[in-house]
Amino acid sequence: MKRAQLLAEIEQLDHQLALRIDIVHLSGALVQHQLGRIPPALLVGSGALAGALSQRLGAGRSRSLGMLGVRLLPMAESLLRMVRQLWSPL
Repeated sequence: MKRAQLLAEIEQLDHQLALRIDIVHLSGALVQHQLGRIPPALLVGSGALAGALSQRLGAGRSRSLGMLGVRLLPMAESLLRMVRQLWSPL
């Protein structure tokens, strides 16, 4: 491959990576906005209930709780959408 072709390919990959990073940032901002619309008591209560149900509530298992949270994130996003629809005015 010629140097110019390699540079063009690197620039294209860099552009794709920048777009993916922007998507991740926008997704995070959307989740923060959605969480801001839910009453804090509901968030704390549902978090405690999820911890109790998974039987992983405890200070020594924070890493496993984090990994469990990552695995449950898609379900939590669906739940947040449902709660937002229930709390939104008709």
